[in-house]
Amino acid sequence: MKRRHRPASALRVREREVLRGAVFFLRVMPGLRMMGCGRLYRRGPRAPSRPPSRERRGMLSTVAKSTLANQRDAGRHGATQRVLAALRLRQLEVISTLADTGNMRAAGERLHMSTAAVSKCLREVEALFDTRIFHRLARGVVASATGELIVQRARVLLGEVAQLSDELAARTSPHDALLRIGAPPFLTWTRVSELLRALGAAGNLPKVRLTEGRLADICHKLDAGDIDVLITMNTPSELGGLRPEGFVIEQIGYESWVVVCAPGKLRTRGAKGLSWQRLREFGWILPPRPTHARAVVEQALLEQGLAPIAPQIESINAITNLQLAEAGLGLTLAARCTVEDRLARGTLSALPLATPLRPVPIAMVYRHDRAHRGLTALREAAQRLYNAPASAPSTPSSRTSQASARKSRV
Repeated sequence: MKRRHRPASALRVREREVLRGAVFFLRVMPGLRMMGCGRLYRRGPRAPSRPPSRERRGMLSTVAKSTLANQRDAGRHGATQRVLAALRLRQLEVISTLADTGNMRAAGERLHMSTAAVSKCLREVEALFDTRIFHRLARGVVASATGELIVQRARVLLGEVAQLSDELAARTSPHDALLRIGAPPFLTWTRVSELLRALGAAGNLPKVRLTEGRLADICHKLDAGDIDVLITMNTPSELGGLRPEGFVIEQIGYESWVVVCAPGKLRTRGAKGLSWQRLREFGWILPPRPTHARAVVEQALLEQGLAPIAPQIESINAITNLQLAEAGLGLTLAARCTVEDRLARGTLSALPLATPLRPVPIAMVYRHDRAHRGLTALREAAQRLYNAPASAPSTPSSRTSQASARKSRV
């Protein structure tokens, strides 16, 4: 057989490709050597690599730890997102009801679900958390150790949702259905309870929500419209932080303040009473600044030319201060309405003062454009209670008693 020969044209194409490859290699090789890549073409064994230094090892360890931490955070974030996307409040309700009843059939009857639907819901939640929440027994189900934690958290979440629903319902309820009152704690115990008792006796008691706490927080709620009326002392220290625009300050009465201590703690000589110079020598139980009780004591000392005192015990709670005074740990200042029962029982004694403290006006603060039947009834009850001749203060003049019924817009 005759050997077939390639055409001359094919041979020339092949030779041309080989030449092009050789030229390209000769042109690129010097550049590779300049870039330090010439060792790739060296023959012979490679030199042993040097071990990394201590700093290099520390750097690599830090980078590795950071990478692992980022991977763990990413995994945890992914698991949280997966639970948030798949978990439903109905499933939490099923878990909580199962823990209460201990039986799938009883839980289904309470939730108006079939037993198969309850079982399916439980399997979905267990698959979502990748753990067994309840142990299946012949007579029912029992929560596992992990399941008790899930049940506890589920009840907290369901309680928060119920509270949110109640608050939204209260906001969208008719305007006159709920009277929201804010006051300092000692006035809530005394004056507010008296006003509510008077409203109940007259048959005008509406639904009431009381807000107690720091006066600055209550003033912010009044300004934001979260409460309807504020009952507090009409002093710069109490109402100085309230914006004056749009509010009415209606004076409803007075409150006197007394210095009390345990019986036999301090003996008085003569009928003139104790001076503030002598009272300053004893240990005091006072609330921190800028409370009104602290300001009253410091103002009385300042009027006598005396420096402020450093209390022996400092406590914000008025009831705690009275209990500490009953234990004989010092003197304290309190509103007379809060200590009348203790003075009657003899657990505390009121000290006579050479310079009596001036009564403090009690005011009701509300918006002048707020029309509320409950607020109107509360104002009328306050006027009936605290503007009677028997309740008029002894120290202020007759002009002051007339001012208690007058409204002052600030």
